[in-house]
Parts: sequence; structure tokens; C-alpha cells
Amino acid sequence: MGIAVNSNWSIDDSSDLYNIPRWGCGFFGIDKSGQLVAKLDGKDVSIYQAIEQVRTDGFQPPFIVRIPNIIFQRVKQLNQAFESARQQFKYAGKYRCFYPTKVNQHRDVIAAAAKAGRQFGGGVEAGSKAELFALLFATDPAIPILCNGFKDETIIEMALRGHQLGRDITIVIEKPGELEMIISIARILNVKPKLGVRVKLAARSGGRWTDSGGSRSKFGLTTTQLLDVVKRLKQEQLAECLQLLHYHPGSQISNVRKIKNSIVEAARIYVDLVQSGVALKILDVGGGLAIDYTGERNQDPSSKNYSLEEYANDVVFYIQQVCKEAGVVEPDIISESGRAITAHHSLLVVPILENQRQEDSLEQIDQEVVESSHVIKELKLIYESLSPGNLSESFHDAQATVETILQMFSLGAMTLKQRSCGERLVQLICQRVAGMLGELDFVPSELVELRHQLADVYVANFSLFQAIPDSWALGQIFPVAPIHRLDQRPMRQAIIGDITCDSDGKMDCFIGSRGGRNSLPVHELDGKPYLIGIFLVGAYQEALSDDHNLMGDYHVLTIHDDGNLTVNQGASTLDVLEHVNHQRSELLESLENSLSTAFQNSSIPQNQIDPIRSFFSTIMNSYTYLETHSEKESPRPHLTAGTRHKQSITTDTI
Repeated sequence: MGIAVNSNWSIDDSSDLYNIPRWGCGFFGIDKSGQLVAKLDGKDVSIYQAIEQVRTDGFQPPFIVRIPNIIFQRVKQLNQAFESARQQFKYAGKYRCFYPTKVNQHRDVIAAAAKAGRQFGGGVEAGSKAELFALLFATDPAIPILCNGFKDETIIEMALRGHQLGRDITIVIEKPGELEMIISIARILNVKPKLGVRVKLAARSGGRWTDSGGSRSKFGLTTTQLLDVVKRLKQEQLAECLQLLHYHPGSQISNVRKIKNSIVEAARIYVDLVQSGVALKILDVGGGLAIDYTGERNQDPSSKNYSLEEYANDVVFYIQQVCKEAGVVEPDIISESGRAITAHHSLLVVPILENQRQEDSLEQIDQEVVESSHVIKELKLIYESLSPGNLSESFHDAQATVETILQMFSLGAMTLKQRSCGERLVQLICQRVAGMLGELDFVPSELVELRHQLADVYVANFSLFQAIPDSWALGQIFPVAPIHRLDQRPMRQAIIGDITCDSDGKMDCFIGSRGGRNSLPVHELDGKPYLIGIFLVGAYQEALSDDHNLMGDYHVLTIHDDGNLTVNQGASTLDVLEHVNHQRSELLESLENSLSTAFQNSSIPQNQIDPIRSFFSTIMNSYTYLETHSEKESPRPHLTAGTRHKQSITTDTI
């Protein structure tokens, strides 16, 4: 569906249209050529140019684009906000930011978060056996580790043996049974453990993840269980080992008042335990710090009604007030704001393959077919008589007529050509009605919805389920915008469909400068690659992605601080097949059997055996997404059979 022509268009108009300053938080902008840029500590790097450069090495989109520098900037901003709050309120305790690995477990992400946090005394957090193993041996030994999540004897022994190796590891007790395992294994290893405990709060966070906090949370101890743990530790002469109190208010908490309620409750529990003789030193306020995906600064689940500075001020102020009232020394503060650290650093760049909707015109319709049916002639008259004064009436008449056409076709009173002609005329009427809506003082709701129904369907080379599962599962809104041609006015509106065979694989809810919209302003396809970016996907999306339709992982393009580019290849067909228990040897054996049978049956000649074998072997090692080479590009040479596809390249500074 087209929109009104306006030649007076600038990059500032595009910036406002896609709301880039609000959700981009200063990390993204548009250069003079209309290309979207990432801002690396004052240096602008064009995302589009980065993609074009690795295209010359044969890598084709879709790409996950990672910008580690943004992780550094986010960690710095978080620490600066808390340092400012500490100075403002003269808070005695320190602040440390820990990165929760579950948010994004990819090695480069953990490395960037750990390195960024280390300069401020921060650490990392593990919530599973594999995460703990990775943090023990893939991070700097000086970086402290929190061990959260449900634990068995193996995890507890791993944490305590890590302690023997010199790692600073705090084991956070999540359920009562863990304590006895810790006591037993620590006694066997002759290790004095460093412990924390997670408590369930009555306060609820609200939003999509409200059940992850509160008294019905699956994690943490009730107050009764907490007191029992303290009593048991005292019996074992281990009370001094309990140094940290942890709670988790939820995730993506959009309303700051909910955060305040949980802080006060947790602080009350903290001071009560200290007054009873527990040697607590640290209060871990968990996660919950939201990201404003829409830039609307409200309580919508995809937004938030507070700033980073307000969050830090509230955490520091309310803990301090409770401690002052009780006469308790202010604790060190830890937060696990994984979403806030990683969301901005990653985006998905996808190419548009085609527009499924093709506009029609009256001249293209067979007039002989029109004249063959009085019902279709009536539709033509409706189209020709359209005016701003009769839009609603004409629209209703057209809808009623199309029902008549379908009934006549079902009864055999209308041919397929006539039905097609009638449907095309109805589409033309709807398009013309939508084009005249701007001339009305009041637009009825059903005609507003018409604009959405007429939006183009831009098919993008990606899987929504692999890239942004929260969009499908939770209705999470992610910012979407073209990464080039932003100096031109987008002349069409479209929804974005993926290439999976699932009808849910589409995006039809977008943000803008004036709230939500059901379609995205896009540019006309001109035969050249058209790339759009889906932003703020660095938190949880890769960790939660699935293999629906066996699409597999994307190529990962990393833009380093110096502008150098690194590409790690995405999943091959063999990768995703092996993930669901298909074996390479069995597949190759079946291929050879098929070739032999086909040759014996004279289905193929001898000289076709090797080309067919080579073709299918190549497919096994190729990228799972559709090939999108332009006319000037040559396909990436396929790897030879038997060679794993995983490799990376580093290119020069762009």
C-alpha cells in the first residue's frame, strides 16, 4: 500500500519516523548518506557498509550483528548511575554489577560483559551446570562468580572445587535441600564455602514476568525456610559463611513503583537477619531493570516509565533508609541487570526477498469479463463513483457484492475468471478508499483497519522463531527499521513475513514516533538488496531461539572497537539435522544407496552420479537460509563434502 508522496524528506524525518533516538539510547543514528550507523565511543560505523564488506567475502545475510562496544558503554552507564546515587545519598556500601549468563551465553558476549564489568569490580552469574563450567574456565580467574539456580551434588562440588582453584565463588541457596549437600561436600573437601541465600518476596513485579517473583516464585526460600537455614548454619558453625541475601523481583519491570516495593521488603529482611547475628554484607537486588523497546517511556510491557538514573537512585535510597532506621551498616549492592547490559548490542539484519502484494489497476482488468456479469459491472461502477463523501457506503457495498460473488461461484453461476475479476475490483476499491482517507475529518474504525489489511507483505529471509521468539511467544515489540535509504521517504507500508511455514511467522506490530502501528513504513523494492534491522535482540533471544523448520543459527558479524569485522558462519543443513539426531554417516549412506538404485534403474546416466553426489554433499554444508545473491554477486563457493562449515574471517577496518 502506498503513502502520500513528499519530496521534502531528510534523515531527521526518518529518525523521527522510526523513533530511533528514543529506543536507540544514543547508540544508533543515521549518517548523511541515509545509512544507519552504530556509535562506538564517538566513531560512527555504518551497519550497511559492514554488511556490504563481508558480502565480498561471500557471506550473505541474514546476520546477527554484534557490537561489543555497546556492552562496555552500558556497563559503564550502569556503574556511573549507581556511583552518582552513592555520592548523592552518601551511601557507604559499594556497588557491583554482575552479568547473568542466561541472558546470552555466547562466548563473545560473556567475554565482553565480564571484561567491561571487571574494571568496576563486577562479576558473572551462572544458573546451570554448563554455565558454571563455562564461567570457571572461560573467564578471567580474578572475576567473581555467583552460582544461582537449582543445584545437585555435582554443581555444588564444581563450585567448591572452583573455590579450591582460587575462584571467588558464592553459592546461593535456592531451596532447603541444597544446604545439606553444601555442608556435606564442604566437609569432605575441607572447604569453607562462601554462601548466599535467595528469599521469596511477597511483592509482585507486574508485567509479563510477574510470576517469576512474589511468594509463588519457583525460586528462593520462604521466610520460614530462610530462618531454618540460618539456624542450621549456626549449628554447623558456618553462620559467618552466609554473606549475601538475594532476591529476584522479575524481568522487564516497566513500573518503577513495583521495584520500590520489592527493595523495601528485601531491605527489611536484610536488616532483621543482621540484627539477629547473621554476618550479611551484600544485598543482591537481582534483575528487573527494563529496556524501553518502544521509546514511549510508559508502563507498557515493552517499555518502562523510569530512567537508569531513577532506578539506581531508588535502589540506593530505599536500602539506605531501611538500614538507617534499623541502625544497620549499609550493605554492598549487587544487581544482575542482564537485559539492560546486552539488549542494545545486538541486532538482526535481514534481506527482503519480495513483496507478496502486487498492486492492480483498472486498465489491467479484462473488460470483456466485466461486461459478462451485472454483479461485476456493479463493482466497476462503485469504483468509478468513489468520492470522499461516499467512502463508507461504497466500502460496505463492495463487501456485500463480494459475498454475492462467492455465493454465485459456489452455486456454479459464476466462472473462475469472473470471480477473479470481481476480487480484483474489490481490491482496487479498497485501495482507492484507503487513499482518500486523508481527506476525511473523521475516519471510521473499520476504515482505519482497512489500511492494515492493505499493507504489503514484505517477505524477509529469516525465522522469527529463531531470531526473536519473544515476539511470537509474548507479543514483545522490537524496534524495526531499514538500515539504508533513510535519506529517502518510505513510500509503502508493510508487515514483515518470515520464510517459515508457520502462519505466526510474521511481524505486524511496530513502533513509531506517535505510538504503535500495525505496519512498517518501507521503501519500494527496486531489484537491489533491501535490508532491514530488528534491534535490541541481544538479551534472551539467542538463548531462547528454537529450530522451527530447522532454520538454525545465523551468521554472526561482530563490529569491533577498531572497526574491524569478524564473521562466524551460521548453521549448516548438517548442523541442524544432527541437532535432531540425524547422523551424517547414515545420510551419506542413504545418498549413495539412492544413487546406486537410480543408476541401476537407468534413471540417471553414469556421468550424472558425481554431479548429484556433489550437489547434495554441498547442500549438507551450506547455510540453512535462502540464497540472496544480487546480479553482481557470485555465490560463496560451497565447501567440499566431509568438511565442517564452522569457520570465521576477520576483515580490515571499514
